[in-house]
Amino acid sequence: MDIFRDISACFRVSAFVCTLCACSPLAAFTVAEYGKLAADIVLPSQPLAAERYAADELKYHLDKAFGSSAAILTEDALARSKYHNHIFVGATAAAKRAGLPGRPFVADEHIVKTAGNALFLLGYDSDVSYEGVTRDLWRPTLYATVYAVYDFLENEMGVKWIWPGPTGEVIPRRRSLRFSSVNRRSREPLADRIMGSMTWNALWVLGFSTYESARAFFDAQAKFLVRHRLGRRRHFRSGHGFTDWWDRFGASHPEYFNLLPGGVRRPAAAGRMVTLCVSEPGVWRQTVADWKKWMDTKGTRQGFEPWVNCCENDYVALCQCHRCRAWDAPDPRFMESPYWNGTVTLDDIESMHRRGNYVFNSLLTDHRWGIMKVDTSLRPVASLSDRYAKFYNAVQAEVRKVNPAARVIGYAYENYLEAPKETRVDPSVVIEIVPRSYFPYDQAESEHFRAAITGWRKAGVKDFIYRPNFMLAGGNYPFDHGRLIVEDFAFAYKNGMKGCSFDSLRGAWACHTMMYYTLIRAFREPLRDYDVSRDELLSAFGPAKKEITRYFDFIRAHTASWTPDEVRRIAWQNPTGNHNGGGSFNTGAAILGDYFDDAFFVKGNKLLDAARAAARGDSMVERRVEFLRKGLGDARLTRLTRIAQKAMDAAPRDKRKADAFKKAFDELVAYRATVEGDFVCNFMYESSKERKGLRWPFTWWKHEPGKTSR
Repeated sequence: MDIFRDISACFRVSAFVCTLCACSPLAAFTVAEYGKLAADIVLPSQPLAAERYAADELKYHLDKAFGSSAAILTEDALARSKYHNHIFVGATAAAKRAGLPGRPFVADEHIVKTAGNALFLLGYDSDVSYEGVTRDLWRPTLYATVYAVYDFLENEMGVKWIWPGPTGEVIPRRRSLRFSSVNRRSREPLADRIMGSMTWNALWVLGFSTYESARAFFDAQAKFLVRHRLGRRRHFRSGHGFTDWWDRFGASHPEYFNLLPGGVRRPAAAGRMVTLCVSEPGVWRQTVADWKKWMDTKGTRQGFEPWVNCCENDYVALCQCHRCRAWDAPDPRFMESPYWNGTVTLDDIESMHRRGNYVFNSLLTDHRWGIMKVDTSLRPVASLSDRYAKFYNAVQAEVRKVNPAARVIGYAYENYLEAPKETRVDPSVVIEIVPRSYFPYDQAESEHFRAAITGWRKAGVKDFIYRPNFMLAGGNYPFDHGRLIVEDFAFAYKNGMKGCSFDSLRGAWACHTMMYYTLIRAFREPLRDYDVSRDELLSAFGPAKKEITRYFDFIRAHTASWTPDEVRRIAWQNPTGNHNGGGSFNTGAAILGDYFDDAFFVKGNKLLDAARAAARGDSMVERRVEFLRKGLGDARLTRLTRIAQKAMDAAPRDKRKADAFKKAFDELVAYRATVEGDFVCNFMYESSKERKGLRWPFTWWKHEPGKTSR
């Protein structure tokens, strides 16, 4: 036994010497040669789950690229390796001996480095579970060794991921791979890279025919997003921060809340949406007291940033008290506004609420996610941004007394989106900016957003979180606002964006393909030119690149042909109840009968036919073309279902119309079951909106573990 132990030790020393051998700066590292792998994958002797995940991802791509099976071993078994070259993944002892920092990186930082016959891929990792790499994207995603692997795959192997699932994996086949010395150390530029609806960890299913199909979709989507480094490196609390205050303080501290017409302090709508009297010192003190108690009991232990959430509830700001009004900058729109000039009564407010969710709001704000009959920009929307800037400053001063490092985070939203005119914002305050835009995202929306973020920056704000709602728009049908969205993303980054938190990811991968790819690509390279990312996606279609370019240009041209006024017109040709027009975030499919015509789908399919013909012989490109066709097919059937529903609603006693709707709906459901395994769309998201907004008869059902289907 002693002899074998000594021999093993000699082998380990030899491997160590080879790993750290001197080499010229231009010495090549060989991964594969003549169709055979020339290196194995080496993990620490006791690897973290994130390091194991990184190694598995590396092996998966090496196997695909070279057509052979890459070996994974731990460092304590290195003596049994048959390879001269090694790819060390994670905080190995070899990395430490090579002078690399091991695990003491900063969050999100990683290294790709060659040294002799070793390639090191490592970064900042926490002890996340293996499944947690893809299922806990809302928590700090501290597994930068995974990012190091993706960095290597993209830059040395030419790998790309254009959408979730195997058809979205662009892994060039190779016989050999050699490259000169590499030494990259980098970190994700944004601390927060978040999109809503990224993951799903429940048992209730809607829109998918089986639990397994739903689970497979969300796992594929999450893996794709991790490959593009979506996640966050810090905990902080934001979002609507006072939703429980009316229940807690409505009786004991009515002075905390907005003063409405008639001199009453109460919610204008539901209690969770009540807004504050932000000039009330008790509000500042209570906010800080709540924050301190939470940090002392939970926040610090859980690693949260010391940020005080001052983001108002999800409603327009309403307080008419003299003190709040004195905080407002002079603005002629106050006297022009029926709410602020005293014309609107409490009875009027209640009447407007009965007429629709956004009827009252539209008097005071110019947001676009409720598509109103009249362009809200034509109404006098007075800005309350100065009072909110003063509120954030007041809470910042209050919290500084107990924690000098604490920072306030507050919204620029609703009727306080415009920049303050007179008030300088404390530079410690972080602004989470929520543009008014929804659908379509056009040049006017871009200019409106740029004016807002530029104005807040001039008012003293250094750091922004970008939180748009426009990814809520539409449904599983083709449209593309990608160019403007990506250009404005870059503009936000140049003006202080430190993170982004997009409200939604609808997951319509086969219909929003170009828009999704170019935006998600910008999350890790915010200044990347749109056309570079666009060409990257188009290149994945190889011999069909020219033809598929025509298809995407066709979608973009159709999208650009619709003005906001035209969308408003068809929205109100398709009302969906409660006095709301169609086409909003719960009712995107309502407008499909008007937004598209039959000719759109005929031409779209002809363009895809041409791409399929150009791809003939390249089976993967053919499958990618068909992926897009499946999204187009779902959009066509969704449109036909909506047309049948509208005919049924117009003749509620006509059984033939009801039968026609049922037939169209059943065909849609059956079609989705045939394509759900290709990850073309998050059918759970889409069907939930179609169910809620259009009353389509989808039903939730609960998966019972141990059963393979519903």
